[in-house]
Amino acid sequence: MSSEITKKLVKRSQKGDVDAFGELYELYSHDMYNFAFYYTSSSYFAEEAVSDAVLIAFENIKRLKKAESFKSWLFKILFNCCKQKQKEKAVMASRKEISALDGYTSEADTREKAELNMALSSLSEEEKEIVLLSFACGYKSEEIGKILSVKSSTVRSKQSRALIKMRTYLLNIDT
Repeated sequence: MSSEITKKLVKRSQKGDVDAFGELYELYSHDMYNFAFYYTSSSYFAEEAVSDAVLIAFENIKRLKKAESFKSWLFKILFNCCKQKQKEKAVMASRKEISALDGYTSEADTREKAELNMALSSLSEEEKEIVLLSFACGYKSEEIGKILSVKSSTVRSKQSRALIKMRTYLLNIDT
């Protein structure tokens, strides 16, 4: 969808149009979930992070100064929600309460997803965000640069290093 349509939907949302915000949600929900799922390694925590991010964005849409910054603003909110869910997950795991969520994480039990999550966990936080935005969400380096407030050339170099780390990790699993 074009950025002009997104801008119009943001402007309508800022005027209280709930349906316009719903359309914005539909535009980005798939990418948000993919990012959150791979970030948290849990469908339960991914759904929670996306829900929290959407609620925060809805409550604060009027504060967004530039409509063209919506996507980067939304993903910054999602990053923070994912980080919070990771903290909650750690607390639950330390209390062994996370086993109650097993029904929500069954899709992550496949070997490939488990290996991918382990490879992702070998990356720094910024590298992980870049890889997920690129491959799970399909964003280009220019878009990722805007979301993370870095140059697109920096995104490309960090992505390249991250992929080498992941490749090395995955090759070492099989040996």
